[in-house]
Formats: sequence, structure tokens, C-alpha cells
Amino acid sequence: MGVPLRAALLLQEALTVRKGNTIIAGMTTGGCALLLALVLAPRGAAAAPASSRQEALAARLHRIESAFRDDDAGALRASFTARGKLRLDLPEVPGCPASYGAGQLQVIFGQLFADARTRSFAFADDGGGNPEDTVFARARWARAGPGAPSQALTFTLREEDGDWRIHEIVAAR
Repeated sequence: MGVPLRAALLLQEALTVRKGNTIIAGMTTGGCALLLALVLAPRGAAAAPASSRQEALAARLHRIESAFRDDDAGALRASFTARGKLRLDLPEVPGCPASYGAGQLQVIFGQLFADARTRSFAFADDGGGNPEDTVFARARWARAGPGAPSQALTFTLREEDGDWRIHEIVAAR
């Protein structure tokens, strides 16, 4: 049992009221205050997960950028969720908006990359912050070739098992 949980249980027992009497049983007010402070005090361990979540998100966004810049559909597939289908809404893909499995999207992006190579791809710097369970990341994708204009894309990423995965890619219309 961890220290904060043990302290919380002790505090609960100390403050339990039975038949109108408190069971502070020899505890001073200072002792109760100390237990309350232990339970409510922010811990350094709580700050670490937010930092590691931010680092994991930044690493995932970097891998997505690299996959687009290298026209590597296989590397991009590694960023897709494995827990179901992904929603794709790109005007140059017939039948969109639609939902696809990771393998289907690998083929679709492989064709898109073959049709017009990526000139540039970058996520907008939205100032970071503390990521929630779902993050919306905006990017600009410029492709070479006629009829391949620059597109604004929004990626929806969700945390899965300590890492971030793409669940949706939508082009601004």
C-alpha cells in the first residue's frame, strides 16, 4: 500500500464519527493537519507522467512528420491506431470521408505519395501545454506536381498504452 493511500486511510479512520463522537484517539490537531497535508500535497511523481506524456506526443508527431517527408507509408502505418478503423477525409481520395483499417490506409497513402511527392510537411506549433487523452494537431502538407496544392490537415491522436496513435486525418475544406 502506497504512502498516500495509507495516510488517507489513517485520516479517514481518525475523522470517522461514531454515535456523535470522533475517534481522534490521542491525535493532536497538528497530527491531523500533517496527515491531511500528506494526502493533499502534490507529489513529484504526479508531474513526471505529464512530462513523459508530452515527450511521447512530441516523439509521435516527429515520427509522423518524418513519414510524410520521406513519403513512407509503412512508417506512417506505425502511427495508426490498432484498436479499430481510422477516419480519413481527404478530397483527393474517392469515397471520403470514410473509415479504413491501418493496412488500407497504408495502401492509400502509398498511392498518394507515389502520385505526388511531399515537398514539405510540418505540424503547427500550438504552444505545447499538457496533453489530454485526445489531441488535435494541425499540419500543413505541400505536395509536388500539378493539381497537388498545399493542404491543411487536422490529426486526431489518442493516447493508447502510453503512446499516441492517429485516429483521424481530416483536410480543411
